[in-house]
Amino acid sequence: IKMAARKKTVFCVFASLLLAASMSVVAETLVASTAVGGDFKYTIIGKPSGLAEVDIIFAIKQTNTEWLKSKLYEVSSPKSPHYGMYMNFDAIARYVHGRPQSVQLLEDVLRSVGIAKQQIRYTIGRDFAVVRMTISSAEKLFNTDYYTFTDQEDPKGKHYFKAPNYTIPHQLKEHLDFVFGVSELPTKPRIKPILRDTGDEGDVTPEFLYKEYNIGNAMGNSSRSSQAVASFLKQYFSPSDLRLFQKGYKLPLRNVSKIIGENDPGDEGAEANLDVQYIMAMGRKIETWFVSTSQVANHGQEGFLTWIIDQVNRTDSPLVHSASYGDIEDSIPADYKNRVEVEFQKFGVSGRTLFFASGDSGVDCRGLFDRKFTPMWPASSPSVTAVGGTVSLDQCWNDGGGGFSNFFPTPDYQKEAVSAFLASGQAPPTKYFNTSGRGYPDVSAFSVSCMIYIIGIPWPVDGTSCASPIFAGIISLLNDARLSEGKPPLGFLNPTLYEVWKGKGFFDITKGSNPGGLLCEGFKAITGWDPASGWGSPNFGDLKKDGLQLLDNFKQFS
Repeated sequence: IKMAARKKTVFCVFASLLLAASMSVVAETLVASTAVGGDFKYTIIGKPSGLAEVDIIFAIKQTNTEWLKSKLYEVSSPKSPHYGMYMNFDAIARYVHGRPQSVQLLEDVLRSVGIAKQQIRYTIGRDFAVVRMTISSAEKLFNTDYYTFTDQEDPKGKHYFKAPNYTIPHQLKEHLDFVFGVSELPTKPRIKPILRDTGDEGDVTPEFLYKEYNIGNAMGNSSRSSQAVASFLKQYFSPSDLRLFQKGYKLPLRNVSKIIGENDPGDEGAEANLDVQYIMAMGRKIETWFVSTSQVANHGQEGFLTWIIDQVNRTDSPLVHSASYGDIEDSIPADYKNRVEVEFQKFGVSGRTLFFASGDSGVDCRGLFDRKFTPMWPASSPSVTAVGGTVSLDQCWNDGGGGFSNFFPTPDYQKEAVSAFLASGQAPPTKYFNTSGRGYPDVSAFSVSCMIYIIGIPWPVDGTSCASPIFAGIISLLNDARLSEGKPPLGFLNPTLYEVWKGKGFFDITKGSNPGGLLCEGFKAITGWDPASGWGSPNFGDLKKDGLQLLDNFKQFS
């Protein structure tokens, strides 16, 4: 992205969430393309040294996953007598953990190729094993040959050590959900902020949002409040840009409380700067983490799994997380989606809230003759809160992602809202989408002309990458209000959104639609919930005064 004003190029390197096109799954033989990683093309330039090392992640079969799913609703639904009775990750691991026989067998197989038990790093509960091994050991374990790949467009750039064809040891097949890190190559992103022309003056600033969303001077007071943004594949934020942003918009001068992983302030990216600046602008004076798995783990492997594993293993992981990343749902293997869903459910059972941007391609209509809408994941997960885009307090952004999952069914908490939308007469022809799928987004926020600072310059950007940290910061303020009164945090938000609030405390978005391709009109924004804007945008003042009271009353009399 060229910025002529400073004669400097800022490279915004964005990861697709899952390196989808070449994801590995457990099978007798697993094959990945030797030349393609999504939209990137790679060339084999030789073989790596047998002493070179790679990190391999083994997803071990788990116990009691149905219990976890039920527990999530139990502690998250205001209808439940156990609402707000969250569990820490250690307590969850006593129920949901790697099958002991599977853990033992994995250790035995690894030992047979010279990998000692001390080389295995486990998560809490031993349901993931991360193993650093030499190429020589990996080739023996997976009965394969590793090669060195390079990006065809950057042949002198990073090298990736991958094995396009490999076999899982037959005795492990029934004990693993998948193995990750053997064949995956980076792919292009599906969600990223769009930098507008330098002459554009952005309309959306922190002051604008405080007024539009009725936030006023609300700030954090509780020492227990916390929030975080997730960053992947060398997306770094600049503390100096953050300070300029705070000074420029007269915000409290606060630093990021904790940086997990790598951050290079001299190589800042628009995504990371946007995420940090806006979650801190909305959640003022609330402890904020920057969680970076941007060190290009495993010679190019994007670190989404590493992020999950790290956060589930931390007793002090923040209460609210925002991630502005996603990929095409159907490109992600079912085994992978199901397993990550379990990890999302752990977040919710522990009282944490996960926000994901819904996408920037509308309904992303695909197909030449049999055209279909293309849902995005993880926004389509029923265990996270998806945030769509708006351009005003009553109109959705026409590029905001939204629709229905082709993989996850409509969750119970959402069935009433989805039925109402489908019966409204405003839905597009059902041939385009799955009427029995999980609908998203759940909520929405401003996604156009959001002002950030990048390389010292104020710059307007577009994308639901704006919406997710904006909404996340506002929920952090609501959490703070509850925590200050000795009440539990909101945790997994969707049951409260659909069963209690039902649009109360929100600005209903009733104009516009989210088309995504030729002759694909997308979903219309209508009264109530819809797949273009969810329940709408937050009226913080009303949510804090009436929404939280409504929640307490609902809990008391249910």
